[in-house]
Amino acid sequence: MDAREFSRMALLVGVMVPVLALAQTREPGTQQATQSQSRPGQAGSNSANEVSYTGDSLSTAMTGIRAPLGPGDLIDINVFDTPELTQKIRVNSEGKIKLALIGEIGVQGMTPDELERLITTKLVGGHFMKKPEVAVFVAEYAGQMAYISGEVVRPGAYSLLRSHRLLDLIAVSGGLSARAGNVVTIKRQGEGVMHVDLSNQDPSRSNPEIMPGDSVSVEQAGIVYVLGDVERPGGFMVDRRVTLSVMQALALAEGLKPSAGVTKVRLIRTTDSGRQDISLDVKLILKAQKPDLTLQAGDIIYVPSTLLRGMGRLGIQTILATASGVAIYAYRP
Repeated sequence: MDAREFSRMALLVGVMVPVLALAQTREPGTQQATQSQSRPGQAGSNSANEVSYTGDSLSTAMTGIRAPLGPGDLIDINVFDTPELTQKIRVNSEGKIKLALIGEIGVQGMTPDELERLITTKLVGGHFMKKPEVAVFVAEYAGQMAYISGEVVRPGAYSLLRSHRLLDLIAVSGGLSARAGNVVTIKRQGEGVMHVDLSNQDPSRSNPEIMPGDSVSVEQAGIVYVLGDVERPGGFMVDRRVTLSVMQALALAEGLKPSAGVTKVRLIRTTDSGRQDISLDVKLILKAQKPDLTLQAGDIIYVPSTLLRGMGRLGIQTILATASGVAIYAYRP
């Protein structure tokens, strides 16, 4: 090899070595980027296998709800190991469906379980199958709605695509508003009105099952009024999770004025038997010589002023009229 050829070889090696080294340094980073792009579920991934979820907790594609079937419902009927009898059919306006081999049958008012038993009986009775295994699912309910109003964030109508209870419906409507109380009224067709207390520790009573057509109303929290010779008279909306005593209510009203008649405070309470006018001595309550009564929704505390002693005792109707025009404040512990 002469000197000229040796120089060419040296030049070729000098060029190829940096190129190979550069390729080796870039290769791991390229593989890492490829791997990161191929992993579904990670940030920045555009994989087609990713599943997006709606925020609707009442949404589902298929259900085994025991609610009665009705016109417009889409039913998925499967017979094990017999694909020719598998059908997806919608209930017609007369509440009937037409099945292979069996023909037309009425399903309105039936639950999916009852329809399963009926189809099984028809297949056995017609000598089509000896021991059919039938499964009925409701792919879509038409008109199976529940309605919620009152003190919730998003009142409206919601589809019951599967079995749900009261708290499920409240959750999907955005939850309770800041003014919600513990009392919920459920109007059910054919069964009248049911009152539910959310504070009840028994789940069967505080969280009943909601049926299609139910109308749910969440009532407002109770208000306690503090009127008269206090620094901030008004109505105080009581949080549904707590109780409020007389002294706590006076504290919410920012205390008594110096001219307040502390020994002649009145508590006006409305009961089923009528209105009660209860005398309170705040001095004795502060000394723990009298009980600090727990207030109820609608109670009115009236603190008279010693400066108006010669004007006589205010009547209950006058106090009630005063309560209707005061500001309302939210109480949150």
